[in-house]
Amino acid sequence: MYVCLCNALKCRQFKDAAKAGARDVPSAFKACGAKPRCGQCFEEAARTMASAVQADAMAVAAE
Repeated sequence: MYVCLCNALKCRQFKDAAKAGARDVPSAFKACGAKPRCGQCFEEAARTMASAVQADAMAVAAE
């Protein structure tokens, strides 16, 4: 699913950026090699990143 239409960035890209250490949306854009444009995707991108970090933490805790 596309999160950022301006840059054609998908949820997988934001999840991967979060797992690689991006802690906010601007740093995720940087990790994806893009720059935010209109900003309408920030809320969804932040939710996507938070769920990826949470899922990753739960997987580590389960081990």
